[in-house]
Amino acid sequence: MGATDEGVLRNMACCGEYLPVAPNDGSDLPGGVCVALLVGTAGSANLIDMTGSTRTAVPLQAGYNPIRAKRVMTGGTASNIWALYYIDG
Repeated sequence: MGATDEGVLRNMACCGEYLPVAPNDGSDLPGGVCVALLVGTAGSANLIDMTGSTRTAVPLQAGYNPIRAKRVMTGGTASNIWALYYIDG
């Protein structure tokens, strides 16, 4: 496992804030770029990644998805999505 992978796992294990996601085509996630998405019902999602690129039909499994996202847009089939954030302290 590389340094990047270890950092993602550390952030997922230590998430201090988790916010429900309401898919929206015009607004970024309220907490900014998240460190991961927690999904209740598996499916697809349309995302804007941390670089601003649009990704459509991204497969998300039920549970933790170590995907950094800036926005979750409408049109996907995954549901009960939560954005996870690392809080230092």
